[in-house]
Amino acid sequence: MLGPANTELFLSQNPALHQGQPLSLDTVEPSTSSGHSPGGTTARSARSRGGRPSHRNRGGRLSQRRWLADLAAVTVLAALTTAGCGSAAPGPHHSQGTARPPGTGEGGSSGGQAAGPPLTPGLKGPAALNGAGVRSGITGGALFGGNTSLASVAGKLGQRLAIVRVYYRLGQSFPRQMDQQLMATGSTLLVSLDTVPGGPTYASIAAGREDATISAFLRAVNQAAVRYRLAAIYFSFEHEPNVAPHHYGLGTPAEFIQAWDHVHQLAGSARLDWNQSGRIHWVLILTHGAFSPSRPPAESAAAYWPGTNEVDVVAADGYDNYGCVGQTPGRTPESLFSPAVNFARAHGGLPVFIAEWGSTAFPSVQRQTSFIQEMQVFVASNPEIQATMYWNNRGIGPHCDFSINPYPSSIAALAATARSAAMQGHLTS
Repeated sequence: MLGPANTELFLSQNPALHQGQPLSLDTVEPSTSSGHSPGGTTARSARSRGGRPSHRNRGGRLSQRRWLADLAAVTVLAALTTAGCGSAAPGPHHSQGTARPPGTGEGGSSGGQAAGPPLTPGLKGPAALNGAGVRSGITGGALFGGNTSLASVAGKLGQRLAIVRVYYRLGQSFPRQMDQQLMATGSTLLVSLDTVPGGPTYASIAAGREDATISAFLRAVNQAAVRYRLAAIYFSFEHEPNVAPHHYGLGTPAEFIQAWDHVHQLAGSARLDWNQSGRIHWVLILTHGAFSPSRPPAESAAAYWPGTNEVDVVAADGYDNYGCVGQTPGRTPESLFSPAVNFARAHGGLPVFIAEWGSTAFPSVQRQTSFIQEMQVFVASNPEIQATMYWNNRGIGPHCDFSINPYPSSIAALAATARSAAMQGHLTS
């Protein structure tokens, strides 16, 4: 039986459980223009976030045993939605609200916050990046990064990560010791703060019932950037809200937007945003399929869009996950991420982050090596992409492994990507 310390270690090394996610690799993602069979999925391996789990359940802290029991129940529910032939199980449906027009929420232009610099939709290259670089706080190319697992082997790549992806649940304290160590070496962070099924709903958050907890977290994020002399730090409320099984019972897309509005307003009222006197930049993270033009409107990125006044960076998660449950070959960086780049161009010419990406080494390591090399070319061809974060973990199944650690050729390919001209971005001072 796990003792308290080992339980915390187990949860920190399996962050899928933090959010009621199954320890299977995937979130259900319909096929995109890459030609996958219907019901294809996007890899979400069990994540290594580190730190102390602390679950809040509508104002009351669950005991460790009750939390673990709840996790087991939610895991089974989510696993059922991802099981069988790789297609989405029907599951419970939320009533779909209509997202309000950009910038009309309480955190938008009417909320008293200065909007970001005007950008010209549809532009590429320097004309677009004059504005996008300001919104991202990045200049000179894209930031090369990954998750904490990649950061732990950064020595093999010959350099530190410029940006590291970290995950928190509502009620957890920021920063963890590992995150402090990363920031002390000069790495900035992309930090997500999520509620989970059974926790505060979007409506509860929008109504202000979690204000004290959220405000304290936002202040801590900004203070960490100041303390470690980071010109920018990146924050996302409720990453991947479009993955219904992992957000069951939290609310509709319209309610998500209202919650985002409110969280954004809290930061604005405390003057924590980059365009005030703070250092926080706002990143909306969705799975890659949400940006597909063929996505049903109620499940599309537009349904979750808070508005250009409240989002500084558009971010997508996506994987070449052949060898994982129900997956087929054929994904490329272009097929996965071009729709997100196009969405950002159409919404103010915003910058783009690839917040999670990776490839399996199945059926051979050459597949993984080639995908990494293709990503280097794709980033160089799309200067709107201003950060990429490799997901260096394994999922569930004998062939569902995105880790580069066992493969010298993949390590060499990722090291070459890190050294490439397109990946020499740095934070503006």
